[in-house]
Amino acid sequence: MPFNTLLLSCCLLPGKTSHKEDGVEVSLQPASGETVLFFHIDEKSNPNCKFRQLLGLDQEGMKICDLIVFYAKESQRIICFVELKGGDIKKAKEQVINTSTYFNKALKKSDPSLNFTAKTYIVSNSSVPQELDKYKQELKNKFGEGNYDISRNSDLGNFLRGTKYQLKGKQKNK
Repeated sequence: MPFNTLLLSCCLLPGKTSHKEDGVEVSLQPASGETVLFFHIDEKSNPNCKFRQLLGLDQEGMKICDLIVFYAKESQRIICFVELKGGDIKKAKEQVINTSTYFNKALKKSDPSLNFTAKTYIVSNSSVPQELDKYKQELKNKFGEGNYDISRNSDLGNFLRGTKYQLKGKQKNK
């Protein structure tokens, strides 16, 4: 089962709710009643994590995202596939979709009754590609409306909680 492996392996980042890689960062400040676990699953930057092999993603050319973030509050359970990317958004999109597909397959095989919401968050500090709308549509098709984002914002909290990010000083339209 993937979560047993995640919890008991070197993939778990105990006590951490942020991660930075190649100048790109993601973070979340847990609120009261929230459980947040960060798992650093990309063995290129975390060679002790063997999660890729468990999912069957260890074949040549198979792509995997950087992190899995588990978020829970009350009865809500979210598994978020996170990629920190300094450049290629297309590659980031492929990495989160691929990881999600294989993760869901492994989880459903071990216990088909498990219920969670799958989301994805790509943080990038690169320029916006021309194909951004196409990539967003592919993510929407895979994860559903409101369950994906490509952003420069390193704060993952609003996205996981389902609240819209609002710039400081701006008023909401009524």
